Amino acid sequence: FSLSLDGHAECVRFMKQFKVPMLVTGGGGYTKNNVARCWAYETAVLLDTKLDNNLPDNDYYEYYSPQYTLKTRPHQVIENMNTRSYIEQIKREVIENLRSIEHAPGVQMSEVPPENYIPELNGDLDEDENPDERLGQYAMDRNIKRDDEFYDIY
Repeated sequence: FSLSLDGHAECVRFMKQFKVPMLVTGGGGYTKNNVARCWAYETAVLLDTKLDNNLPDNDYYEYYSPQYTLKTRPHQVIENMNTRSYIEQIKREVIENLRSIEHAPGVQMSEVPPENYIPELNGDLDEDENPDERLGQYAMDRNIKRDDEFYDIY
C-alpha cells in the first residue's frame, strides 16, 4: 500500500507519544528526490515544529521539481492487500519475538580480560621516557603514516 509523507510522519508521532527515548534511523526504499523531504518532515515532527510546504531556494532546488514543495502527490495508489488476520499474525509474531529478547542492563557490563591479554608496554619504554605522555618516542617510532590518509594523527 502507499504510505504518504503524512502517513510516515504519523508513525513517528504515534511512537513519540510514548515519551521514551527514540533513535530514528532510515529504512530504505526512498528515492533520492524524496529522502530529504521525508527526513526534513520527520525531524520537524520530532521537534514539534511546523514546516512551510513551499521549499526555500537552495543549491539542490532542481531535485524537487516539478512541484518544488515539501509534500508531493502520490504517483500511484496501491491497494492494501493485507488482511486483518495477516496483520494480527505478524503482530503476534513480533510480540513473541520481543518477549524472547533479553533486556539490556542499565549499566554496560563487560568481562574484564585476563591479565595475560593486556600487553605490557612499560618494559619496552626507555628510562628517559615519561610513561604519562600520550605518545612517547616509542609510540611515535611505531606510528606509520600512510600516503593515502589526509589527516594529522597528532
